[in-house]
Amino acid sequence: MKLPAKYREPMLGYLLIIPIILLIIGLIGFPVLNTLYLSLTNKRVGMPPKFIWFKNYIDLFKTPAYWRVLFNTVIYMGVAVACKLFFGMILALTLNEKFFGRTLVRVLLLLPWTIPGMVSAMIWKWMYNDTYGIINALLLRWNLIDLPIPWLSGMKIVLFSVIIVNIWCGIPFFLFSILGALQTLDRELYDAAEIDGANAFQRYIYITLPSILPVVQITLLLSSIWTFNDFENVFLITGGGPLNASSIIATFTYELAFLYNDLGKALSVAVSVVPILVVLVFFALRNLAKSE
Repeated sequence: MKLPAKYREPMLGYLLIIPIILLIIGLIGFPVLNTLYLSLTNKRVGMPPKFIWFKNYIDLFKTPAYWRVLFNTVIYMGVAVACKLFFGMILALTLNEKFFGRTLVRVLLLLPWTIPGMVSAMIWKWMYNDTYGIINALLLRWNLIDLPIPWLSGMKIVLFSVIIVNIWCGIPFFLFSILGALQTLDRELYDAAEIDGANAFQRYIYITLPSILPVVQITLLLSSIWTFNDFENVFLITGGGPLNASSIIATFTYELAFLYNDLGKALSVAVSVVPILVVLVFFALRNLAKSE
């Protein structure tokens, strides 16, 4: 039976995307389903899994360490992303103006993004060291402190120590994303607003911010997901210690899987935070659709 002409082109399109759909299912769908299955088992490395239903999740939700780690992760993501947006926006607005040495400043501000994560983590770990770290050495020399600050061993400060590293590494992403959006804006809008008597703050609120909002929202979404799932900085600098004070979901999952050999429970940790990320993506995309 021959298809009518009006159905041939759509059918051809569907046939052409079938290989891509199968590839996505194979690369993403199967691992996701396998992860869900293993999270319902007592799987350990080198041993066959035994189905135990929701025991991993029940035990997990009864564990105070899990809630401590989840709280750390939310604080880590919230503070880091907010600071990266704030400083990235200020730097982008500054670098959008013409001044002597602007190109050199842009290159220098891009460096944190280009340095490999392991290298930057090791540098910051050395700088934070209680005994010979440069940060404490400078603070002591300037008489700002009397005793070295335990940046990596203090229960109340260690989480913010790794947050600072994440902020330092992530500011360039916000900076250059926002800067790219700023450079697409029509200068005539600003000239017209200035003629009408709008000051710099009013021009920013009514022209700049609405114009770059879609880019800011996408940047916020991507950075939130990356920061929530960050592993390298925390693992290399503190390992999640002391006593899970700086541990986040990624490092906690690693600890359960490879230090305690409890792969099933580790995967249940990873699966348990998926609803948080889904809700985050849903509201971000909904707000982005409204702003378009």
